[in-house]
Amino acid sequence: MSDLAVTATLSRAAGLSLDAYRPDHVAERVRRALDREGAPDDRGLADVIARDADARARFRRSVAVSVTGLFRDAGQFDLLERKLLPELLASGRRLRVWSAGCADGSELYSVAVLLQRLGALDDTFLLGSDLLEENLALARGGVYEGVTFSPSVRARLRWEQRDLVREGPAAGKWRLVLCRNVAIYLDARSKRKLHAALAGSLTHDGVLMLGRSERIDDPRALGLRSVEPHVYRRLG
Repeated sequence: MSDLAVTATLSRAAGLSLDAYRPDHVAERVRRALDREGAPDDRGLADVIARDADARARFRRSVAVSVTGLFRDAGQFDLLERKLLPELLASGRRLRVWSAGCADGSELYSVAVLLQRLGALDDTFLLGSDLLEENLALARGGVYEGVTFSPSVRARLRWEQRDLVREGPAAGKWRLVLCRNVAIYLDARSKRKLHAALAGSLTHDGVLMLGRSERIDDPRALGLRSVEPHVYRRLG
């Protein structure tokens, strides 16, 4: 089979658009899966993950890397609390926050804590979306590193399963979108497409925060301007 045919076969078996990810990332994940599942070759691996739900879940988790934690990259959360959230709240309009690629929900709970400190949690709509249902199950539980969030806080957060590559952004317009360390695993074309979709999901003054290792090459082409390192605001 050609490389394209192998990718297409594995994509169908896993329910992922593997051609949207960096080829080196996919190749490494496939190599690890071959060893882990004891498959003889790529086609054999596709057969395994097509018929074995546990193997399929392991492969999907390995491709859709979920590395997170409460207040991960503390400097970005300091920026949110000190500047970005107060600026967004100052308008008096309801704040809608979307954590795109939320993993186990730690990021969105961290934002909820900041909003609670600012006295704005009850007036905010918060949504976390992720590719993996098992991540969302953890998010709904609200238990992290010995911290258990109260039912009242958990009730403020909403969760949905969403493949950003295939399905695009969550419905509606958002005043704050966090999509940190998702695009780093995508190829250049898919990364541009994702950034354009995220930009298009913002309200006219909305803010997009990427991960510390990420940047948008030409933000103005997407109707954005850089306001802080790795942070962009919608123009007009």
